[in-house]
Amino acid sequence: MIALVAAFRFIVYAVMVAGLIFAMASQRSQTGVSLFVPLVKAIVIIAAIAYMDQWFPKVEQVFLAVAEAVAPGYNEHPTAASDTIRDSTADNPEGQSWSWRHLNESIYQAVSRALANVFIYIGTLITVPMLILQYVLRWLLYLLTPFALAVFMLPGFAGIGVRFLQQLLAIFAWPIGFALTNLVALAVWTDFRGAVGANPSSVGDALYSPLLTFMGGILATIMIVVGMISTPIVMQMLFAQGHAFTGASANPGHMVRGGASMIYGVGDRLVGQRGAALAPQAAAAASSAPPSPPPMGLGARPGI
Repeated sequence: MIALVAAFRFIVYAVMVAGLIFAMASQRSQTGVSLFVPLVKAIVIIAAIAYMDQWFPKVEQVFLAVAEAVAPGYNEHPTAASDTIRDSTADNPEGQSWSWRHLNESIYQAVSRALANVFIYIGTLITVPMLILQYVLRWLLYLLTPFALAVFMLPGFAGIGVRFLQQLLAIFAWPIGFALTNLVALAVWTDFRGAVGANPSSVGDALYSPLLTFMGGILATIMIVVGMISTPIVMQMLFAQGHAFTGASANPGHMVRGGASMIYGVGDRLVGQRGAALAPQAAAAASSAPPSPPPMGLGARPGI
């Protein structure tokens, strides 16, 4: 990806030159500082593209630092929660042996353990493809970032660059959601496991220990599945204001139009209320007006 960024950089600069020509042509009638605005914008964008290998990883490290603060040790071992839950479902963790005298109970425990293990193993493995997806998207965004910065020079295309940067921040924030998911899953599993302990001492604890262990593992797995799937959606909503892959409501122009619409709506309501208040007064004034004189009779008309 780094080699492709360097190879396609001539396309980026060609787009910027075209945008600079259009911007300068549209401002021929203007004088003063406005003529230097496109030049300053071009210099800033070129600097951002030239030093992208410096600021791009630092932006990512900011989100990784937040994830590390949420769940300490996440950056070193992102799949720690899944591994811990899978290890807890080892074959016969309570050390109970097969009993031919209690065949029904032994078959029930074997089947329940098998079903729980299958669900937990399959559910916790979703962590790996989600981490791989975030890694792949990170490098694709690195490849497309110079083009997204270049479109800021094209008149009318700045919104595309803004929406791309929103997607960039949303994908960078995935580790925060993953870290929070691991934290909640481990808390659920620890609470269930701590109810009877790893080595139950009494007969009652020994009977309920397998059930609580697998119930905790199943609930923790559900937390992992839901958290891993919902993290991209939630981060998209946070950074794109609920409009997936558009970011329309985060556009400053959209905010201005929304505010103006709200102001005009309030004004229309005030005018409507004032008109409703004046309507009874107008009706009362019309009712109190003097009656019109009666029409003249036939005898009073001239010429008759």
